Amino acid sequence: MESTKSKLPVILIVVIALLLGGIGFIAWKYLEMEKAKNQTEENLEAVETQKSKLFKQLDSVELAIQEQMGQNQQLDQLLMEKQYEIEELRNSLNVAQARAGDVAKYRKQIEILTEQVQQYIRENARLSHQVDSLGYLEKAKQMKLDTMEIMAYQNNRRIEELSQKVEVGSQLRISDISVTGFNTRSKAVTRARQVHRIGVTGTILKNPLTEAGSKTVYLRITTPSGIVITQSPSNQFDFDGKSIMFSTKKDVQYNNVDTKIEMFYDIGDGQLEPGIYKITLFSEGREIGNSVIELR
Repeated sequence: MESTKSKLPVILIVVIALLLGGIGFIAWKYLEMEKAKNQTEENLEAVETQKSKLFKQLDSVELAIQEQMGQNQQLDQLLMEKQYEIEELRNSLNVAQARAGDVAKYRKQIEILTEQVQQYIRENARLSHQVDSLGYLEKAKQMKLDTMEIMAYQNNRRIEELSQKVEVGSQLRISDISVTGFNTRSKAVTRARQVHRIGVTGTILKNPLTEAGSKTVYLRITTPSGIVITQSPSNQFDFDGKSIMFSTKKDVQYNNVDTKIEMFYDIGDGQLEPGIYKITLFSEGREIGNSVIELR
């Protein structure tokens, strides 16, 4: 009995030591988890800050494009292509996961895009200077002409330039394009085999130069393998001097104000392959916007 009693304090000390060790280990693990959590939150915040800077950079490039639009048709076509790239980058940044690697990739793309736009602007300025010089020589040659003939020549030139600017400037444009896949219960899904319907929403932008009235908008959905999805081979319209397929179309009443548009295309069950689908919108013989949706 005495031997047993003498061992009890030792046992209690061992138990207390084990308990204290366990509590210390739990406290250490908790501090490590909190440290990792704080580090993750700091990383996420840093990435979001970088994404915000990239959005501002895209806004700056887009403003430079808008300032150059309407000078000549060739430049406008090049700048419109870069405008579409900006919209695609915006969409990609909006859905991109907050990873530093993703942000670095988009930063590089935006740097290349910015340099290309600046190069177009510099080249256009150089060509404009050449055109102005040629125009000066042409006017010098015309000094022997009658004053009325000179005035008529200048007026005709101004009318032609104005007509070109009005034609380009009056083009419809659509922004804030969003593409969603829906299943048979109208729930948003991303798996290709579950998509029963594709929905596209956006805003046709206000443009005082565009004539108000009913506008037909064509939706063209292209699969990852390059096939246009459509219900009928007769679903075609004129674009760039040739007839191309469309998936569906919709008439929209446009009154020179920002106009919301919503279009749906029913596909059926299990008919889509995984991959990236290109969404393109057309109206009045011109492409007015595009986006993509990736289905798993």
